[in-house]
Amino acid sequence: MEKVLIVGVGDVGGHILEFLSRENYPLQVFVGDVNEERARLACNNAVIGAAHHGKHPDFRSMKIDLFDIEGTTEIIRQLRPSAVINCTVMHTWHLIKQLPEDIYSRISSAALGAWLPCQLTLAINLAKAIKVSEVKTHFINTSLSCLTNPVLGKIGLAPTIGIGNVDLIAPAVTTYISQQENVPRQSIELYLVCHHQHWVFPREAGYKPGAPYWMKILIDGQDVTSRFDTDKVMYDAVKLYPPGIDFTTVSASSTIKNMYALVFDQNLRTHSPGPNGLPGGYPVRLSAKGAEVVLPPELSLEEAIRINEEAGALDGIQEIRDDGTVVFTDYTCEIMKEMLGFDCKSFTPDESEARARELMACYKVITDKYLR
Repeated sequence: MEKVLIVGVGDVGGHILEFLSRENYPLQVFVGDVNEERARLACNNAVIGAAHHGKHPDFRSMKIDLFDIEGTTEIIRQLRPSAVINCTVMHTWHLIKQLPEDIYSRISSAALGAWLPCQLTLAINLAKAIKVSEVKTHFINTSLSCLTNPVLGKIGLAPTIGIGNVDLIAPAVTTYISQQENVPRQSIELYLVCHHQHWVFPREAGYKPGAPYWMKILIDGQDVTSRFDTDKVMYDAVKLYPPGIDFTTVSASSTIKNMYALVFDQNLRTHSPGPNGLPGGYPVRLSAKGAEVVLPPELSLEEAIRINEEAGALDGIQEIRDDGTVVFTDYTCEIMKEMLGFDCKSFTPDESEARARELMACYKVITDKYLR
């Protein structure tokens, strides 16, 4: 029986547990959280619900504190999981939606990359623990993997794959085309290179248009891309989702699909962000060997990377340097300083935690002002 370790039971982690509990794969699922009681209750809820379907999953909860890298390392050594799934962040991006609309809109226009220290810190710590443990495992990072995975890749800690992002957009595109053309979704084959920015641009206030992407659409093996206004397809496909964070169920499904493909050697052609530490999202093939980018002959990997790096500049990140230093765009710096008093042009991976705590403290000041 394969072992999987899931760390963090927030929105995505909780959905993963609920979905996994009703599956038939031979898995032992270990669920860790800094709050062990939260992990225990989440496991109980999933297992009890699964009983209605005649399922009896093997879920085991435990305390994992990712700021205790040594302790996390020892847990990984003892469990020797086939996959480790990171579902942790220090501060979730959608909290800013609690603020008054004009305040939210202005902060949102800084782009999600502005919050990268909060998304990155715990992923770094877990990646360090995996590396030190010397356990051969697939590391699946759910935390803003278009941006966190390339930072981890620069410092020798690249996850195997990310989830969501392009893997939210790609199935929405095939659904949209299926509805427009009245053809079965399974007859549609898609190659899509795009960044997380294309997910948030139609959904969040103030995001900048014009990010590059690359799309090829085939129906029953025939290239039909020229029949579509692909800009409209990208925009309208994302609009198929309801507003809010209901999409986190799809993110959870993306995670489970990727985990199955890696652990059970399914040789699956799909889309995912951050394969082996690359920026943005790509068509990939997932197997026990890991993640392989799979592009059509007319598109090189170098061009695909360039597309995603250019799009990343519209998601708040000007550059990720070879040593992992993150450089924010000027507009991101200006807005975050203006609205939150967070003055940061760049940070190194080693500075990530301190910058995250500073950013969270700045955010608390503004919530104390507007949300009392």
